[in-house]
Amino acid sequence: MIKLNTEHPIAYDSPDHIIPWGTMRDNSTNEGFIEEITNYFQSLEKVPFSFMDLGCSGGQLVVDIHNRGNVAVGLEGSDYSVKHQRANWPEHHNKILFTCDVAKPYSLEVMGEGKLLFNMITAWEVIEHIHPDELKMFFKNINDNLFDGGVFAGSISTKIEIIEGVKLHQSVFSETEWYNKFDEILEGTDLKLYKYPFDNVVRGDHGSFHIILRKEA
Repeated sequence: MIKLNTEHPIAYDSPDHIIPWGTMRDNSTNEGFIEEITNYFQSLEKVPFSFMDLGCSGGQLVVDIHNRGNVAVGLEGSDYSVKHQRANWPEHHNKILFTCDVAKPYSLEVMGEGKLLFNMITAWEVIEHIHPDELKMFFKNINDNLFDGGVFAGSISTKIEIIEGVKLHQSVFSETEWYNKFDEILEGTDLKLYKYPFDNVVRGDHGSFHIILRKEA
């Protein structure tokens, strides 16, 4: 049994909780990506592997990876899908899908076995939703929940998004500006930037770019 430890079970201050535009609609997955990362971890003799998706929305990516026999967890800042019994939440809430403010400290554990660490963490079209003041904590959490040698992959939108007068994308920078900021954002972690190595992505929205980080011991 997996347990989430957090003092912030909902991202109450997040515009995406106030106006749950994405979380009420999205349920992304990609079989090509899942096959590709499975092959990647097989090459490292780390199958089954442990996986976590941040801003998991409907949770389909997490469920698909879980159904292949891996340890898979999804964290979502809004409780919209819980309240509306949407997508995969009725079956998997508080089992492999949890609500949590991912810009605040959190950890996971397997009951009776201790802290759960992950071989891979992802966040698709999520990072731009994090307030600039919370980006360092967002990435520190990733660092602290990865195994040494583990990887983070995700996409970042560079576009402004305003819905019903609410600015949903709080960290809007060009790709060049993001890369100029990463040294400061990742300071104090063991995360290092690498060229995105996979052919498949879960989200590839217009105006987005993809990153990968590796935790180096």
